[in-house]
Amino acid sequence: MRRTATCDTELAGQRIAEGEKIVMWYISANRDESVFPDAEKFDVGRANARRHLGFGHGIHRCVGARLAEIQLPTLIEELVERNWRVIPHGAPTRLPRPFLHGFTAMPVQIETRS
Repeated sequence: MRRTATCDTELAGQRIAEGEKIVMWYISANRDESVFPDAEKFDVGRANARRHLGFGHGIHRCVGARLAEIQLPTLIEELVERNWRVIPHGAPTRLPRPFLHGFTAMPVQIETRS
């Protein structure tokens, strides 16, 4: 997502000159320390977790977002109730895209805790 400034401007204290290229890195949005304290930490109980941009925002919000938000707690509850744990079982395969980051495969083994 690269854009070219059409006039001199200032954004969040940063001066941008006409003609300069500006790049937006989607992956950085959910790591903004001013929005998410300790942003690099995986925290399923984060108070403002719904501000995460994984499903988009506004009119571009994913239509399946609400379903996923319901499925995840259900999955976690079932894992806990059945006393299961998910163990990584091999290296994950990443999606090789500059725009989207994710996995194409993540081998795991499900074990019952003793």
